[in-house]
Amino acid sequence: MLINEVCNITGLTKKAISYYEKQGLIRPIKASNGYRDYSKEDINLLNEISLYRKLDISINDIKIIVSSTDKKHVLNKIIDDKKKREAKLKIEKIYLEKLINNNFDKESIRELNEEIMNIEKSNGEFIKREMVRAFPSGLGKYLSHHFSPYLNEPLDTLEKYNAWIRIVEFLDSIPEIKVPKFIEMSYENITDEMQKQINDNVKDEMNRLFSATKDELEDYKKTLVDRIEKQNSKSLLKIMTPFYKFKKQINEFFSSSGYYDILIPNMKILSSEYREYHNNLMELNNKLSKELGIKYDENMRIVIDNK
Repeated sequence: MLINEVCNITGLTKKAISYYEKQGLIRPIKASNGYRDYSKEDINLLNEISLYRKLDISINDIKIIVSSTDKKHVLNKIIDDKKKREAKLKIEKIYLEKLINNNFDKESIRELNEEIMNIEKSNGEFIKREMVRAFPSGLGKYLSHHFSPYLNEPLDTLEKYNAWIRIVEFLDSIPEIKVPKFIEMSYENITDEMQKQINDNVKDEMNRLFSATKDELEDYKKTLVDRIEKQNSKSLLKIMTPFYKFKKQINEFFSSSGYYDILIPNMKILSSEYREYHNNLMELNNKLSKELGIKYDENMRIVIDNK
């Protein structure tokens, strides 16, 4: 079936169908004449995708749904996420109405601030949100996104509270660092839903790597070496050079500022998840560095030391 007929049946535009194909959601057969031949299964899948988009489900989530062997489980998880977002919006609405009803009273504002912070401290949202609010010029967003997969624990002990205070005092005392615009813009375009999906994917991938069998680790080594060799291609270098420059800049900044002596140890106190992740990562990095001879060069690119 040709694309014009598919458009008539599904109500989708050619560009939408082409986009879903580029995203890997559908894979029509290409005929000998170069035209794409869409099957009944492709049409059924396009109708399903169209429904998900009408329900404001992201492309990343749709990819997970259509490739899953248990779609009900995935959709129930999406429903739970939507319920949480709805609850959050209701709470925000309540606080805004309180602010209006109390006629912007100074004492009321102070009490509402304190109440919101206490709620966030108890549900694990405080650190990742306060990091951005306390340091809004760029570094806060960078650190919040960087540590976000592991900032899910409540601030519920004196030890954690003191660790958080030490982090705040440290970040407030170091010189400001400019985060490149292309990185800040990427943060601006990430919704809470997208960030959660990214966090889950990162944690799943790293946990698979940490618990990999000998054969799985060998496959990863081959993949890693292949990536290192391909990074010198002109097309990839053009894309990655700004990232390498920022990575070098921020690594030098962190090394000289006390980041590794103050922020990292206290982050381990705030999050047992991060502590476990960091320890596993150091062990894996040491193993790979020793076995493959990989290291960072002066431009913060991963290279193989052939000495």
